Amino acid sequence: MVAISRSNVRRVRRVNGGGRRILEMLDNIPYISQLSSADRLLFLTGAALLGTVTFASFFLVSGIFTGGSLTGGSSTTTDPRLSPELRNLGLTDQELLLRGGGKRIVVGPHKLDSEENAVALDIIKILDCDGLQEEMEREWSTVLDAKRVAKEDSERWQKEEEQWNNNNRRRLQMELDSVEDAVEFDMEQQGDGNGDGDMMDDFMVGESGEFGAGEFGGGGSDYYEDNTQLTLTAHHIFCLAAEGITLPKSTTVEESDPSFHCDIDNFQTRESLLDLWSSARAQISEDIIKKTLGLVTEHKETLRGHDVHMWYPKGDQGSEGMLRVLNSAFDGSLIYNFDSEPAEDGQHDDLYRFWDLPSEFVGENKLFVDVGSALGFTSMLIAHEYPRTTVVSIEPASPSWLIQNINFRCNLSEEQRSYVHPILAGVGTKHHDDNDSMMKMVWKPSMTTATRNWNIERDFDFGKDIELTVHLRTLRAILAEATPEDLPLGTPISVLNLDCEGCEYNLIPSMHETSFKSIRLILGRTNWGFIPLSKKPSSERADDTHKRLCTHYNFAKRCKECCDFPTLPVRPRLQITAEESTTEEDFGFGDADVEDETDNSSKTSESTVADVAGSLCDGFDAWAEENNLHDVPDDYGWNEMSAYVRVDAR
Repeated sequence: MVAISRSNVRRVRRVNGGGRRILEMLDNIPYISQLSSADRLLFLTGAALLGTVTFASFFLVSGIFTGGSLTGGSSTTTDPRLSPELRNLGLTDQELLLRGGGKRIVVGPHKLDSEENAVALDIIKILDCDGLQEEMEREWSTVLDAKRVAKEDSERWQKEEEQWNNNNRRRLQMELDSVEDAVEFDMEQQGDGNGDGDMMDDFMVGESGEFGAGEFGGGGSDYYEDNTQLTLTAHHIFCLAAEGITLPKSTTVEESDPSFHCDIDNFQTRESLLDLWSSARAQISEDIIKKTLGLVTEHKETLRGHDVHMWYPKGDQGSEGMLRVLNSAFDGSLIYNFDSEPAEDGQHDDLYRFWDLPSEFVGENKLFVDVGSALGFTSMLIAHEYPRTTVVSIEPASPSWLIQNINFRCNLSEEQRSYVHPILAGVGTKHHDDNDSMMKMVWKPSMTTATRNWNIERDFDFGKDIELTVHLRTLRAILAEATPEDLPLGTPISVLNLDCEGCEYNLIPSMHETSFKSIRLILGRTNWGFIPLSKKPSSERADDTHKRLCTHYNFAKRCKECCDFPTLPVRPRLQITAEESTTEEDFGFGDADVEDETDNSSKTSESTVADVAGSLCDGFDAWAEENNLHDVPDDYGWNEMSAYVRVDAR
């Protein structure tokens, strides 16, 4: 018998290639060759895990030192404002941005200077222009699909209409053939004397087949209207100014590319928008800027024959009403007063008749002050109608101020803008020589002309309306800031437009008597009858305000508050000195208001409020009692830090 020992047995391994070489290497390693197959497997597994951990650790450590400059150490994405050249400096994104580093933005042949470049980068960041680009491209894809469907539907409706008309024509031809047969038969009957000839009449009583009216004519032309237009907001125009987005292109020759009328390709316009952003960021919070810009779109309008493209929120009844008023009686338009209803008697009440001002009130070295200028429509009209008139546009609501500045930059030339000075401020009272105070107000995108501090609480739209803390300043301080270069020092106000939802009760009592009397024409209205009782200013403040304003013809003629002073003398409608004018037309608002030469009595008789107001003062005592004209003891409700009224008590 042959004895077999373990050491005499040759191991047979069915392995080939790399596996054989690995096993041979293990056989040559001390101690490893003595391990069993299971132990060797465990050894190989552990070695593989150790290698994997070592490899991963190496790349992790190297990423901390070399990859940190790309990611800022906190994100896997890179900041879009930083160029690859700047990242080569080895600093984090945060460090580069703190040092003012970022992309060098070039617009065509123009390179933005350092300040403009910084503003553009801020726009790209705050408005998330990259995200806006992606959103716009998705929306444009949806628009193209809707256009395609609308086109297919239109073609289908046209075919159906054509088929319907063809069928109608065939039916009508058959009926006409039948009529001809009936006529022949009827004539035969009459010739034979066997009939009364009524068969034709009976036949014609039947249905008549008309074609061409078409049940399908124009079908679907408006159905997709809202879905076949790319919605471009003020977000887009600022991102375009910052070179942060690119508008999409149409896929067919027949369709126009999405665009603005605002000439964003003009480098001066682009620079002015960058300047506006810088000014807005210094005065308005990020949230209000973003919310406002997202609500505003461009609308094609006319302003007394001037083609304009106004920016305002969709469905803004205030802007739509103001445009109707400013376009009153122009080229066949209806006549409107200060509301949205046409004038009952067909006559304009002169409260907002800016387009017919005599040259003595406007033009070079003349000052037009628009208090409560909203979106700037009135200021734009003055700039168009009366070149070189200095306009101070005062608006307390930051959203409206921002929008009106967009309107100025997109609709006025650079020279026109040099005479228009928009100021973000409310006009306040003078407290102990202090030029700074505040007031709570509410801005409504559905009524941008009605920013005020006496809003009915239940009417507040939490999704759209914005509560604001408004900076109040004296008119003197505002004018000193707004007109440092245009006018000679001490130039008086030629025209003061008061459309400020109650701010007249702050402005008028605080003015020096000499300053007030130097104002040659005041337009607008008073608001005592509209302000709820809990938010009314004191009756003493109201008395001071009304007594001054009612010396101006337009207020005495249309404001019931003036009836409290029936014997108060009233200035002429237009206060023009003999040196300035010798023509009769200069004493009225155009030919429509020129008085008959034979009737001179009205010029002398309309000298007091009672004479000017006439029937307006009927029932005044009851109105005054109902509106607590003499019963409000103090300004506590008026100055309360709240923009709301819980109950609409009047």
